[in-house]
Amino acid sequence: MDIIKNIEKTEKYQDRIKEFFKKLTTDEVYDTWADTFDIDASDEKQVIVIYHGSENIKKFKKECKETIISCIYSVIGVGKKIKFSQRSSYNALSPKTKNNIRALKFFTLGMFFVCVATTVIIVMCSYIGNRNFRETFYSASSIKVDSRVRVIQLSDLHTTSYGKNNKKLLERVEALNPDVIICTGDIVNSAKDDIDYALSLASNLSKIAPSYYVYGNNEVESIFDVPLNEKELDKKFGFDKNNRDETALLKVKDSFEEKLENAGMKVLKNEKDTIKVKTMTIDIYGVLTSNPSSFWSYSEKAFGNYIYENTENLKITAVHEPFIFEEFTPEFWGDLMLSGHTHGGIMRIPVLGPLYTHEGGLFPERSGSFVYGRYDAQGSPLIVSSGLENNNILRINNQPELVIIDINKF
Repeated sequence: MDIIKNIEKTEKYQDRIKEFFKKLTTDEVYDTWADTFDIDASDEKQVIVIYHGSENIKKFKKECKETIISCIYSVIGVGKKIKFSQRSSYNALSPKTKNNIRALKFFTLGMFFVCVATTVIIVMCSYIGNRNFRETFYSASSIKVDSRVRVIQLSDLHTTSYGKNNKKLLERVEALNPDVIICTGDIVNSAKDDIDYALSLASNLSKIAPSYYVYGNNEVESIFDVPLNEKELDKKFGFDKNNRDETALLKVKDSFEEKLENAGMKVLKNEKDTIKVKTMTIDIYGVLTSNPSSFWSYSEKAFGNYIYENTENLKITAVHEPFIFEEFTPEFWGDLMLSGHTHGGIMRIPVLGPLYTHEGGLFPERSGSFVYGRYDAQGSPLIVSSGLENNNILRINNQPELVIIDINKF
């Protein structure tokens, strides 16, 4: 506050001093010198007249010193010491100093262009690299299997195509010879607008192996026309915490599900499906409301019992958002859990890790969020896929991935 007051006082004094200066000098003197000096009256003991003109300060003092002193005495009083000083201009600097300044400018400008060029190169290399997907392999073990079970996970395609009609992606999936294929949501941007894309993918995947689809937030919001949070769901269905039908979402007509299943892909909405793989029985569970703000409100009765179900069958649980594994600690979610949604944090920075997720903010792994890779959740492996979408130019050091999990006895 004192600094602000001193600045205001100095500006006020300067304006008045220059008014007096105009009255006490000729127009020629005023026009020549008035804009070449400032007044600093912030010091209690002295007033500094700061000259910043191009002429020698001696000439300035010769023509203006006595007049300026008279002006200061008239405005401020006679109790302060008056000092004249010169603010160094570029022309007044020594050749060595000028060379140093020029060198610093060139260095700064050079570093700026290097940074810009490096950023452009990194972004472009990542963008080009993201035209292809990588294959990420994980292994898990369970005493419930007597031979290898291979699971392929596809997540967050957002209608991305690798080759015409996803030919390249489908060829790799088939070559990897999976026992089961699970899509963990956001395969499309809209269940209404991207139906042809979804049906083509579903039909082709189901010809390779038994295939399952768990809705992501994109599918859910376009099908049910509401975000999956408790407040919005209650508003849509006219519920409150004392009066809530947890099966309301399941009663909504869903033509997208019907078309996917006609194409050969099973949609799991708070339910399980049991299949035979070789000599083994596998239970595959799918969660509809994987957003923690609505899971217990709208899935506890519809799915809650499955959380604790642990039989001799291998149990795989698929959800879109991994956050229910962070906020709740049930006894047993599964022998293997699969999710996506986070896009791997968009940008992955060496040492610091994933940069950002909507739910976890900046550097979400540091706050305990499940963002990408393999985690231990209640003693079982949780795989969070970074997804297959490749249209985000900010997706850096985070190549789209096809996830392959091999489950062995040991």
